[in-house]
Amino acid sequence: MYNHRLLLTIPVLLLLFSTNYVFGITDSRDVKEIGIDEKTGEFVPGDIRFTSESNETVELKDFFNPAKPLILNLVYFGCPRLCNFATDGLVQVMNEQNSLEIGKDFKVLTVSFDPKDTPELSGTKASRYREMVKHGDPGMENWVFLTSDAENIRRLTEAVGFRYKVDGDEFAHASALIILTPEGKISRYLPGIQYEPGDFRLSLLEASRGRIGSSEMLNKLLLFCYEFDPVGKKYALKALNVVKVGGVVTLLSICGVLTYFWRRERKEPE
Repeated sequence: MYNHRLLLTIPVLLLLFSTNYVFGITDSRDVKEIGIDEKTGEFVPGDIRFTSESNETVELKDFFNPAKPLILNLVYFGCPRLCNFATDGLVQVMNEQNSLEIGKDFKVLTVSFDPKDTPELSGTKASRYREMVKHGDPGMENWVFLTSDAENIRRLTEAVGFRYKVDGDEFAHASALIILTPEGKISRYLPGIQYEPGDFRLSLLEASRGRIGSSEMLNKLLLFCYEFDPVGKKYALKALNVVKVGGVVTLLSICGVLTYFWRRERKEPE
């Protein structure tokens, strides 16, 4: 009994001990100043400028692709825990599902919101995370690590509703993957540091309007049967649409059976 209670207590103590450290919160009032204001349906300005890990100046629109959605992963490279957990979670969900692959079906932009971060530091982070990806092509063209100056960071974070607060040498901030359409419109937010493979896949299918993956018809059927629950922050079945699909399948099955017997009857000699 004692060991059982100890096992239950240890995670709680660790959480209580590390909460301020992970989020960088030193005052309860900070909670009101950090968070994510979802701006689904709005466009992110394509002329926001960044510096790549190879020290080249690029703009957000350089990564827009007519066929591929973008995953925006906002972090800062000196973050002691939360940013690492979030990016680890991104790698994990990419590895847990292989129906959609980085490079082939989508791109990832990992952008630092700390203006002190350098291309050298982003390159170090990039090398570490690219090696962890098991499927697809996580090369420099497909998983891009970027830094920027204070003004361009402000433009990006305001455009996507990402609120954070400087706290000494760290930042108090939230965490979410932000899914952009191929044209740069905000399609969906996946909050947290762990992501369900089903939600991950559906968010990308939704952003691409079903045009990625192996079967566009199957993708559109999935999108017809599922919708995003803004309260639970997950995709859920649309009961009415599932019933409609079931009705169509049943009707087609009946038609198929009737056609079979009709043809069979015609072939029988009189």
